[in-house]
Amino acid sequence: MPQPPLWKQRNFLLLWSGQLASWLGTEISGIAMPLIVLALTGSPAQAGAVAAIRGLVYVVWAIPAGVVIDRWDRRLVMAVANLGSGLAVTSIAVALALHRLTIPQLLLASAVEGSCFVFANLGRFAALTRVVSREQFPAAAAQTGTAENIALLTGPPLGGFLYQTVGGAIAILLDALSYFYNAISIFLISVPLRAETNGERKAVLHEVAEGIRWLWNQHTLRLLNVLTALRIFITTGLTLMIIIVAREQQGAAVEIGAIFATGAVGGIVGSLLAPAIHRRLTFWQLLLVISILSTIVMALYSFATNLVLLAAITALYYLVDPIYFVGTSSYSAKTIPDSLRGRISSLTRLVVLGAHSFGFFITGILLEKMGKNAVVGLGCLLFAIIASLVATQRPLFEREYEPV
Repeated sequence: MPQPPLWKQRNFLLLWSGQLASWLGTEISGIAMPLIVLALTGSPAQAGAVAAIRGLVYVVWAIPAGVVIDRWDRRLVMAVANLGSGLAVTSIAVALALHRLTIPQLLLASAVEGSCFVFANLGRFAALTRVVSREQFPAAAAQTGTAENIALLTGPPLGGFLYQTVGGAIAILLDALSYFYNAISIFLISVPLRAETNGERKAVLHEVAEGIRWLWNQHTLRLLNVLTALRIFITTGLTLMIIIVAREQQGAAVEIGAIFATGAVGGIVGSLLAPAIHRRLTFWQLLLVISILSTIVMALYSFATNLVLLAAITALYYLVDPIYFVGTSSYSAKTIPDSLRGRISSLTRLVVLGAHSFGFFITGILLEKMGKNAVVGLGCLLFAIIASLVATQRPLFEREYEPV
């Protein structure tokens, strides 16, 4: 029986809209927070360190969170986690409004927010496969990418505008409110989100070991995790690089937001194109083409000598990105059993979010010590490595992959 379109499915819209609100808040604070840290310290390295906290705490919490996601009701876990993140971010906004914000407090609040984010993030990955059918998952993944880019389109300009006109506290408070909205929308989902179970639960360490053994035997999934981590490392560092380079070119906060909004337009186009491209290319072809295009676009940043060029190149980069993630997330949805989804997602996201943190941290150091070209050169090198790994593993991808 044909499934109704995603936009007519109430539960998908609740999950999608809540995530859209949360992403919008994150993008607003994603522009405001580095500007706040730079205003407090003047140090790109410290701005990178604050941004890296979320990924560092992910390393601490990922594995236990994966077990919780597979054992407990995912709806409750995600709702409570979003409430916790909202309260942590609210504390930053209040301290900033009272002119009492310090870097140690900011690091602590960011660590609490990031810890809660681990549970919410892993829950969302697991919940999507319960909310939509297997056949509709590529389209749902593309719509998720569209939501992310809608947030990127509107969030950074709004964040820059708020920071410049009414101050960073309001921008950070909106991020907190977005977490509260997301918690409410998750509570309203009517389908069961609890994991499918096969028999009685085992000891926690045994369940963790079970997930590790399963992942170790999935050769394609393991390699995809490495490729995705390298890509995330580049992309997260690129965000900080764009902000710093735009400031060096005398870009105001609103203009920096506009650069990311331009990038989001490219991301929306890429998300709309992704399902069709996903159907027409083999998995190996998709990965190889995207890796080569990403290398070329990264090299173009060497020629970003003004804000217009910086925005145009960013739009190209964000156009390519969702096409990659629709392919890889569809493969994961097809491959991972629901009873293991939380644990496997925790292991794969552990690597990816570690790369997220190091991307911010290392980019901050490179920008401070060596400048933009060092970051561009490192990005091109890593994308070339990704393309080489994909090119040499064609039999692996084409043997094990079947479109969802």
